[in-house]
Amino acid sequence: MQPFEALEEEKQAVLAYARQHPQIRHRELAWRMIDDYVACLSSSTVYRILRGADLMCRQRGRKKRYREEIEKARHPDQRWGTDLMYVKVGGRPYYYLAFVDEYSRYIVHWELLSNMEGHSLSLGGQQALETLPHDAQGQLLVKPEIRSDNGSGYISKEFHGVLEHYGLTHVKIRPHCPEENGITERHNRTVREAYEESELQSDPTANRYQAEAEIGRIVRWYNTERLHSSLGYLRPIDYYRGDPKSLHEARRKKLTTARHHRRERNLQLRQPTLPLEN
Repeated sequence: MQPFEALEEEKQAVLAYARQHPQIRHRELAWRMIDDYVACLSSSTVYRILRGADLMCRQRGRKKRYREEIEKARHPDQRWGTDLMYVKVGGRPYYYLAFVDEYSRYIVHWELLSNMEGHSLSLGGQQALETLPHDAQGQLLVKPEIRSDNGSGYISKEFHGVLEHYGLTHVKIRPHCPEENGITERHNRTVREAYEESELQSDPTANRYQAEAEIGRIVRWYNTERLHSSLGYLRPIDYYRGDPKSLHEARRKKLTTARHHRRERNLQLRQPTLPLEN
């Protein structure tokens, strides 16, 4: 037996947790189990345990697009992406408007609109900006760059007027290049897939208020529960207004302690020893 081999109770804990969460893939499952004090194992170990029990959650492959490092936001509220997404409610068309912080992937503000006109987008942008800290004179203390496509609402004088009032920079992506607003596009897909799984998508009697309640639930899940792979499997809220470094450090200590305990158990050491800090 290897000194750091997973203990039998750890293997059983992994299998039980995986059966309770069959839709979660092994990497996210590993970090969730560490956070929940279920089992402190690496994602590769969890993969081997699940594969041996034929409990792997497999999803079809998706090609990822990566931005150049120089383009990535370095801190919260440095750059917000915004976009409109078509949503069907009771046979009627609506539009999901969102402003997403690119550093943390946090949905800063969202609305369900009945049209794509500049007036509606400008009101949504105004409410999104009101979530930011202001000084005594009402001026923004931070000024995120706004990135959007070239839709009519985004190039309207109403939307431009709101950004000009706050002194914000508006970057419009090149036509037919949605990958330049990829973080927001990817967020849209996640929200869309979650909404399509709800009963409202096919309910002809659904109304706007029901749709807003369901999308609100999805947004709360996205911001405060969903572990994001590009954030080291932390939540967007952990990066937007939290302390991700301390959370990553806490996970590292859990893994180190568990690895030390596992070695003592597997080697059947009678005299306890202190774990080595990495």
